[in-house]
Amino acid sequence: MAEMEDGALGRPRKTLTDAIEDFHAQHAEHAPETKRKYKRVLAYLSDYCARESWRYVDQVTVEIMDGYALWRNKTNWTWIKELEILRQFFGFCIEREWTRKNPAKALKRPRLLEANDVEPFTSEEIVRIIAACDGIGKTQYERLRARTMVLLMRYAGLRVSDVVTLSKDHIKGSHLEKRAIKNRRLIRVELPAVLIQALEVLPHPKAAALDSRLYFSSGNASVRSLVKGAQRSLSAVFKRAKVDRAHPHRFRHSLASEILGKGGTVEEAAGILADSAATIRRHYAKWTPEFQARQDRVIRLVHGTNLAQAEEQASKC
Repeated sequence: MAEMEDGALGRPRKTLTDAIEDFHAQHAEHAPETKRKYKRVLAYLSDYCARESWRYVDQVTVEIMDGYALWRNKTNWTWIKELEILRQFFGFCIEREWTRKNPAKALKRPRLLEANDVEPFTSEEIVRIIAACDGIGKTQYERLRARTMVLLMRYAGLRVSDVVTLSKDHIKGSHLEKRAIKNRRLIRVELPAVLIQALEVLPHPKAAALDSRLYFSSGNASVRSLVKGAQRSLSAVFKRAKVDRAHPHRFRHSLASEILGKGGTVEEAAGILADSAATIRRHYAKWTPEFQARQDRVIRLVHGTNLAQAEEQASKC
């Protein structure tokens, strides 16, 4: 009946291919990593529907999405993130009256007992990682760059994409201020003296113009290629440090854990890490020894008060 109504009103049906192109065009200003995620997920949807000969957006039903979910066979956070993009895409189509329902909303969202495993580095592991920077590569150029990258992630909680795009214009005295590449949120954090000194002695990037303000880039490479280059250097550092399951994002876990463990609020941690309070709460509000110790102290106070009241009441009886 919906197809008959559309025909009667003379509205052309929207193909899935055209809808996906329009969706990408609408989100052209998003961060490169976000756009890559959109393209990857919607390419899967397009391939599946083409294989099953479903051409139009309004043909995609809950049953088709059930088949897509079985075909993808993903679980946990991978499927949760993919499902969010699918729901966003079909919501986009509904707003433009290309379809009447969002079939992705009927797909079951996995219920996780825990958020992504959050495993901060220990203090001893961080010391080993920083020390390992002095042993990689063949020259001081690679070693100083690796050490400064590590310190930026350690003390400012920067993502790799924000490290490799850092400019001297982002340093305001003892503070770092820049927009995050991933979500465009403002990063503003005070830097310790050791990090400011590392930035001051950092070699000028190879092939960069003499007046370039960038710390790690010549200005001619894409963010994606810069990130890959930085990850290769960091992998060499982690290997030399012999830290199991080390990866750059664990520095953010470490800083968030320290902030909350030292009494910082979720909102303060979110502000420092340029993330949403919901993300910080989901990933970090459960774990650190400092946080758990504070919980233990609080519950002991409660138990102690209750016991005192119970004993007082018992003596009166």
